[in-house]
Amino acid sequence: MPVWPPNSTWYDDEALVEYYTTHAVPIHLQPGVLVASILVSVLGSYATLLVLGRRTSARGFRNLSLLLLAAVCFAAVAVWGMHFVSMISIRLRPTPDYTNKTWYLIFSPGMTALSLFVPLIATSFAFWFMGSEAEFVWWRGLVSGVMVGLTIGLMHYSAAFKLQDLDVGYSAVTVVFALILACVAATVALSLFFRLREQWQDSFWKRCVCAVFLAAAVCGMHYLGLGGASYRAKKNVDPTLLAHRLSNGQKQSNTLTIAISVMCGCIILLSIALAALDYLIRRDIRDKARHIVVASAAFDQTGKLLVRHDGTIPMQIIQTDADLSRVLGELDPRRPTFQWLYQLSFNWNIITPFVPRILREIATRTKKSDQSAPPTSDRSMNRTAWEQLLFRSRFVEACVLLAHQLDLSVESLGVMFDRVLTTGTRNPNAPEVADEKNPKGDDESSIHGITLRLHSSEGVMLFIVRTIGAGAPAAHDVPGADKQIGVSTDNIDSYLSRGYRLTETRFFSKTLADNMGVSKSEMDVFLSACKTYAKRGTRPVVQAGGAYLGLFGVRPAADNGLDVLVYNFARHQIPAYRLPDVGYPLTPAMRNFVRDCANLSMGEVLQKCNDAVQEAEASDNESTMSLDETLYEFQAAIAVAVEALTTALRCWPDLQLTARLSPEILDLPTSEADDKVPAQMIMLEVVLGAPEARITPVQSRASGVQAPGVRSGRHDSDKPPPPFVYTPYNLFTKSQGMLLRSRACNDYCRGTQADLARLYPFVASDVATEIEESDVKRPMVPNPFDSITSASTSKWNARVGKLGKGLAVDTKGTAEAAFASPDTAEHPPISPGSDMDGESYGGGGVASSITTLMGAAASPAGAGPRTNNSHLGHGKPLSFHRTEASEDGFDIRSEGGTADMPGPPVYQNIRSKTEGWFTRSMRTMERNDRGGLLQGVDLSD
Repeated sequence: MPVWPPNSTWYDDEALVEYYTTHAVPIHLQPGVLVASILVSVLGSYATLLVLGRRTSARGFRNLSLLLLAAVCFAAVAVWGMHFVSMISIRLRPTPDYTNKTWYLIFSPGMTALSLFVPLIATSFAFWFMGSEAEFVWWRGLVSGVMVGLTIGLMHYSAAFKLQDLDVGYSAVTVVFALILACVAATVALSLFFRLREQWQDSFWKRCVCAVFLAAAVCGMHYLGLGGASYRAKKNVDPTLLAHRLSNGQKQSNTLTIAISVMCGCIILLSIALAALDYLIRRDIRDKARHIVVASAAFDQTGKLLVRHDGTIPMQIIQTDADLSRVLGELDPRRPTFQWLYQLSFNWNIITPFVPRILREIATRTKKSDQSAPPTSDRSMNRTAWEQLLFRSRFVEACVLLAHQLDLSVESLGVMFDRVLTTGTRNPNAPEVADEKNPKGDDESSIHGITLRLHSSEGVMLFIVRTIGAGAPAAHDVPGADKQIGVSTDNIDSYLSRGYRLTETRFFSKTLADNMGVSKSEMDVFLSACKTYAKRGTRPVVQAGGAYLGLFGVRPAADNGLDVLVYNFARHQIPAYRLPDVGYPLTPAMRNFVRDCANLSMGEVLQKCNDAVQEAEASDNESTMSLDETLYEFQAAIAVAVEALTTALRCWPDLQLTARLSPEILDLPTSEADDKVPAQMIMLEVVLGAPEARITPVQSRASGVQAPGVRSGRHDSDKPPPPFVYTPYNLFTKSQGMLLRSRACNDYCRGTQADLARLYPFVASDVATEIEESDVKRPMVPNPFDSITSASTSKWNARVGKLGKGLAVDTKGTAEAAFASPDTAEHPPISPGSDMDGESYGGGGVASSITTLMGAAASPAGAGPRTNNSHLGHGKPLSFHRTEASEDGFDIRSEGGTADMPGPPVYQNIRSKTEGWFTRSMRTMERNDRGGLLQGVDLSD
């Protein structure tokens, strides 16, 4: 109950003022306005978090603008607006209500303005400090929360400084507790929000919860502080004048009410606009999920994915009027169209001279609104050929636009992932039933199926993967543009300042899965596969100077095709084991031993090696020559490697009976610049059993990347043990051709250049333009790998395992692989369909089989039987990539870290000697196929 002054003073203004100079004036709050002030604070807090969630870095004009907008939303509305909505509702009642005498708080205009701008600056700094790191850091959340809490208190108490007619008093206890409440609630709100945002879980209702916590910091501090405040009339002021002003303060209250209402209206409009923008973005994303899209999957050195703030990755729609079902069928990795795209991603530099013409063609077609035909297309060709031409040209255009969207040159775009993802087939709100049925990761589900499940598909995503590094800027593709040497925008800071974010794939997969209409389990596995592919999927991994025993295993597949057994994490590599204590080159005695064992079974080779070792151990050591000791060590190493391969591939119990030793010894390149000593491989060849009913099963919608809970269609007995998988033979040959820079690769480049010249002819608008373009025109590059020698290479270090330890395989990606520049040629893994039959490589002296942009591949000629050329000391080096090995064992792990400038390509001839190794192996296996497993298998494209 308030203590009223004597009744005689109730109607005497001077007496009342005099009384309240020593007594606190009773305060009366209006409940409706009190609730309104809380709603204002919640609204301002939500708008603040909504804007903060769009920031990606502390750098860049865009991020700076969002920072200032968030600070304005919080300081001006959530704090300042809430405070004055509450304060203007306060009524001072110097006498009982029935006397109808009311006094109003009159604020100092200067302090009112200062109470807005001071917290605005402080809040801006707190938000900047909180978001200056890409990742959430708890101590930054603590510091920022304390700063925001103190800012709220500063605003609250500074607004009451120098009231014109009243003195304000505060209780020390309430002040302390009010500040503590503000700091704690603000810390919880900001930490929770930024943590959820980092994990892509900041949904609408979770953002609302954080906004309530933040508003609780403001309102709790305000009303707790107000409860300990007391107001007294100022002394030494004319009582009559003071009473008059206190009784007529309604005008200022009305002014503040109008100002706050305008600010709240602006915030409401901002929130509605942002919500509408989010809706339009989501609708656009869902629309893209029903088209064929080429997307960039770029990872930093720690494996974080580059994403947009709207929950997508950079992507471009491939605009085509071709029949969608037929185009989707051509994106099966066994098909020539997919393989043409796949090969193109290794040779982006053949696109570079055409970029200005491609951009001009896109601009012209956009103005004409004509999407029906590619430039200079021949509509007299059959519809299928025309649709393939149309799609391939649109793919090239989409990749150019995607590269420039990222401010990258086309050469720096990356390498196409060897699988596609079908999209738009799942309701984003559908429950993840697959996770419940099969919570186990499906690394063991190793068969990468071949046939797309197109009956339920609405669209397809093609991924181009790379590692963020020193990619060239987009200006390098445009003649006459500013090409500052050493200036690159392909770095983390640049992307963050432009509105991109880096996030863990495990946090982001659900958001992208919902946006693209696929299951989270599929997206989890698919993004993980892309990350592994970017790290090691296209890199040579055999150790310089090493010697290996590998197994080239094939099996019949659907449509008279073949599958090759490879590693899942590097699907261009066949299983192999490092020979301990054996280095490059193999001695003549070692080569003679391999030649003597040619065509022996794996078990016979093992027995022969064991017998030789036992004989050496039983012989007189003094009479044993040093040369013989080296040979015995080699034989012991062969025995260890055979046992290791047998253990790793134990699901084939008859492997030692069916696998046979090849007489050839492959020389393997160990660096992209050919400046390091090669490795050598002794190879076993085997035809593995066909799957049930001799068919390759329908694959998951991830187009071969196994996802938990998604049926592979295969019987468990058809699956090789982890980490091995099957890959289509014809795509395997394509990856080998790209890795070895074979003649077929060069033929592909020349054919594609010729097709691009017809599709995008040079057209000068006038003489001046013609002269200018002639001056800056770059020469055509006959070999896309000429720039390889200028790229930095990485040291492939070996990890040593113990003898007899077996095949040590790093399947979890714990070791980091060395990364080359994104604009150097990269090497993709496996996949179906190929225009390069093994015979198209020069090993058999046959013509190259290529698929150009305009036409189908030429049929390769048959090759004769392989000759025994092991006496030459270098057979066909396989360009598959094994990782580091040690002297004692094999570790499939490659560690990057130090990169050296490459030396001269002194071992360049190794690649030409290796061409066509797989074709020669297949001819040998055909001759030795006594069980008829290869009967009817077509080895040509």
